[in-house]
Amino acid sequence: MVQRWIFVLLTSFYVTTMFRNKTVAELNKLQASIEAKLSGNTAGVDVGYWESLLSQLKAFQARARLRERHRDSLKHKLELLKAEQGVQPIDPSSCDTDEEVARYNSQNDKCDEMVAMALAAYSHERFSPKLIKIDNLEAGTDIIEEEEDDKRLEWQRSSVLKEVREGQNCRQREELTEEERRLQKEAQKNMTADEVQFSVETKLDPQQYLWSDKYRPRKPRYFNRVHTGFEWNKYNQTHYDMDNPPPKIVQGYKFNIFYPDLIEKADTPQYELIPIKDSPDFAMLKFTAGPPYEDIAFKIVNREWEYSYKRGFRCQFHNNIFQLWFHFKRYRYRR
Repeated sequence: MVQRWIFVLLTSFYVTTMFRNKTVAELNKLQASIEAKLSGNTAGVDVGYWESLLSQLKAFQARARLRERHRDSLKHKLELLKAEQGVQPIDPSSCDTDEEVARYNSQNDKCDEMVAMALAAYSHERFSPKLIKIDNLEAGTDIIEEEEDDKRLEWQRSSVLKEVREGQNCRQREELTEEERRLQKEAQKNMTADEVQFSVETKLDPQQYLWSDKYRPRKPRYFNRVHTGFEWNKYNQTHYDMDNPPPKIVQGYKFNIFYPDLIEKADTPQYELIPIKDSPDFAMLKFTAGPPYEDIAFKIVNREWEYSYKRGFRCQFHNNIFQLWFHFKRYRYRR
């Protein structure tokens, strides 16, 4: 357990060191390289680590954008302050004497010093307010407890997040057709706490469809879930308990692929499990339906499936939704 926490702390320190003090452009370039690594051949690549790194990168990008905007605002205020004080830029070519050139250079040095001081003040403790003694407060000053201030901040942050999510949902609803919205609502039913949305596609080789001259090929929409849980084998029972559970593992998937505009309704969509040679722990699950839909594939954990309907297996095409639900087999070893 101690080794695990040490690994987490070292990883956090490494991530902070790698992302700290980088510009927005540098972070965007780093994001593109990580996404390229995940979308390409992932043989020997720790996908979970790089996906976690990508999610943390977004927070550093936001901080970098705020830092650059604040720096630009600070420079703008400094320029306004110099304008109010009558400090005007001088063209050195207009200086007639060495004394005027020296005065010009001196003014530039002072301006550079002011910019440097402003940036240093910005970097130093990030404008943390100084501690004020209660005895020095004026009479009638409203005092807010730290817990109450935290609650207010939490409420404000949740309000902003709610507005952002509502805006994203509105944009997503606008992009979906009425039929696709109905199918997505149907697929989202009965989602449990152990299930999370799964949307990592795998790129397929470019394909030429025989019907492409008649129909416009397009990718189907989908709403997939990955089922995770604890595996209480002998090792985990020895080293973990309910208060300190073991890491969750993937125990199954639920694929819901939407085909509302399928031309041949009588032809059931098919799936194919393709092993990945360079990465035997993973496999590619490809779905094929027919015009006007392109093939689509997902990278999943390569373990033996449980095909019993009592264990939750489902493979059907109903109401324009192709559902493929399955759990992995659990093995129990006896001495």
